[in-house]
Amino acid sequence: MHTRTRAFELLAPGILAMAAVLGVLAAMQPALALAGAGGLVLAYVAFSDLAIGFAVLAFLSFVDTLPTSGSLSPAKAVGLLVAVAWLARFSIGSENNERDFFAEHSHLTWLLVAFFGWATLSLLWAPSTSAGTGALTRYAPNILLIPIAYTAVRTRRDMTIVIGAIIFGAMIAAAFAVLQPPDPEIVEESARATGTIGDPNELASVLLVGLALGAGFAFGRRRLPSLRLAAALAVPLCAAGIFLSLSRGGLVALGALMVAGTIFAGRWRTAITILLALVAVGGVVYFTQLAPLPARERVSAAKGGTGRTDLWTVAWRMVQAHPVDGVGVGNFPNSSAQYTLRPGVIQRTDLIFNQQPFVTHNTYLQIMAETGIPGFLLFLGIIGSCMRWALKAAHIWERRNDRTMEALARAMFLGLCGMLVADVFISVMYSKLLWVLLALGPAMYAIARREDAAEPAPPESEQPMLSAAPSY
Repeated sequence: MHTRTRAFELLAPGILAMAAVLGVLAAMQPALALAGAGGLVLAYVAFSDLAIGFAVLAFLSFVDTLPTSGSLSPAKAVGLLVAVAWLARFSIGSENNERDFFAEHSHLTWLLVAFFGWATLSLLWAPSTSAGTGALTRYAPNILLIPIAYTAVRTRRDMTIVIGAIIFGAMIAAAFAVLQPPDPEIVEESARATGTIGDPNELASVLLVGLALGAGFAFGRRRLPSLRLAAALAVPLCAAGIFLSLSRGGLVALGALMVAGTIFAGRWRTAITILLALVAVGGVVYFTQLAPLPARERVSAAKGGTGRTDLWTVAWRMVQAHPVDGVGVGNFPNSSAQYTLRPGVIQRTDLIFNQQPFVTHNTYLQIMAETGIPGFLLFLGIIGSCMRWALKAAHIWERRNDRTMEALARAMFLGLCGMLVADVFISVMYSKLLWVLLALGPAMYAIARREDAAEPAPPESEQPMLSAAPSY
């Protein structure tokens, strides 16, 4: 008791001391003082409500173009705060009856440990240890997001806040793409819409998530019409951003999202199919009637994926040469030059013999080239396990006739499907949003299971008829 009283006595002097430091800093470096004040607010938020801190991190994954301080971006800074807050909360979890991810999901835990461990082991044969270490420092915080989300996102209120932050982030990114469209006469990488992401192909990938979640939020909410309308606006806004990005991979993933929607949308199968068909019709109208000629030509003519197929060829040569061990985590760019002088034509050698050689532009092929087939299978195991928990959560809420949460679970599953297909054309294994979405799968299932245990669903004879069609 004496310690707690002493802590409260020191609270006011501590606040005054921090205010004095920020005041002096504001006179010398206003921008730095503003960042410091914002950091203190975020630290307070993360430590007082971990779910909101996690939601802020999810939102910041859409604003990669924000100014950074050296190698520390806003998303990394908030991620560090959330991780520290999680460690503090996890250390006293037994006293507060916290869920234990490592005990309840031992299978997924071993997949995560094995993937990171195998990637770490590949440093033994990697040509560049520094490149491999850099890759590991990016994998580690992303992998930690899965147990962090399991602790942070404990209720449907928490899940709604996080998904709402993702939708809002997608709308901001799409709005920037629409308000700052590309030059109608020039279709180069620098002239395509990038939104707040900084890369047109990555923009299309994340907007697929915003489109799916916006539709799920709008279909599932029975109350708060204003929120439903705001979420519904995300659908055309994200679709417009995808079209303006001129990303062929994004358009292919949009088609895959349509197919997945007809299979996994449950009771909303027909509505989702119609909605995505309207989006597709809008895309056809834009590219045939409204888009400038250079944009139409870029979308209709593959031309080797602007060198992408050459990078895939080099990556596949690495897999053939090192099917088990790979070339070492993070070492594709450093090793690619060694695999160009092989049988077969490589047209875009400028992408490889460069001061900054390109990555594979295929998430799965790059992981396979760097960590071998074992690392690739472990990565697929992590993805499959997390998506399975999201789908199981949807099934529980469907049985309980909980339209709101079922719609969110199915929308998140579909958004992941779209993003994962888009990742065939880009290398985003370090994407914060990808790992955030994967992390929400086990957390979502834990919420559904706890709600079902607290209040079991009524017998089937007492439940309303939902649909004659089977759901998945």
